[in-house]
Amino acid sequence: MKSYRLRGFMKALVIPKNNISNKASVKTFLKILDDENVKYEVIPFDEVDAFYDEIHKKNLKNSFDILISYGGDGTILKSARIARKLDIPILGINAGNIGFLTVINDLKNAKLAIQNIIKNKYLCEERSMLDVEIVRGNKKVFNSYAVNEATITSINICKMGKYKLLVGKEKKLFTEYSSDGIIVATPTGSTAHSLSMGGPIVSPDVNCFIITAIYPHTLNQRSIVISGNEDLYIEIQRDGQIVDIDGRIEFELKEKDIIKLSRLKKTVKYIIFEENSFLVNIKNKIKAI
Repeated sequence: MKSYRLRGFMKALVIPKNNISNKASVKTFLKILDDENVKYEVIPFDEVDAFYDEIHKKNLKNSFDILISYGGDGTILKSARIARKLDIPILGINAGNIGFLTVINDLKNAKLAIQNIIKNKYLCEERSMLDVEIVRGNKKVFNSYAVNEATITSINICKMGKYKLLVGKEKKLFTEYSSDGIIVATPTGSTAHSLSMGGPIVSPDVNCFIITAIYPHTLNQRSIVISGNEDLYIEIQRDGQIVDIDGRIEFELKEKDIIKLSRLKKTVKYIIFEENSFLVNIKNKIKAI
């Protein structure tokens, strides 16, 4: 965990949840920014992808100091690729349900959070991401990255998938799966889909991947945690599979495709406060479930 100082406060990029019922609360939050003399630009949720494509074209690299995601975990996941490209930290304000990735849970705390950021009373957590590459034959046919997880599943829910798991540059066979799919999660993603499948909760400062089978056809299959310094390969043994990246991108797989998963060198930075540490946040969120 590292502490950062913004380049003088501050212009914020605000990405609100795409939900009409939250319009009133969004206006209330923007009023907080106005009251604290914070300049900002609002990018609607459904315009995020277009904005992402314009960052280099319009030379927006140094235009913002912070990204404020106003919504739930889905809003943060959508916003994270913007923050990564602009190299700015994210402040997550919860306007959704549980919101494991958000640290501010109501507008009252949002005002205090903005004031603390102005006073440089905050910390920045660096969260690792997953580089996902698919090789078909000798050709790379897909490349993306995940903040939470890459999920491989069968297109037909009634058909089981078969997968080989290989680890390291030598691609040593570690295990084989017969299951409805596989989740490979980052520590950040350990509280998402992986958790719902029985995977462990992992602190975001741990350098690892969490591998969890989806409804494995065995009685003794457990999640596996491996070092984030190791490359991971999943060989697809049957047609009719897809890979899903953070619930935002899907790619159809073929038999013998190789999915290479590795730790992305660049991180996403999340703004937190001492009273909203990972362990405190998880404890409070789990109580709310």
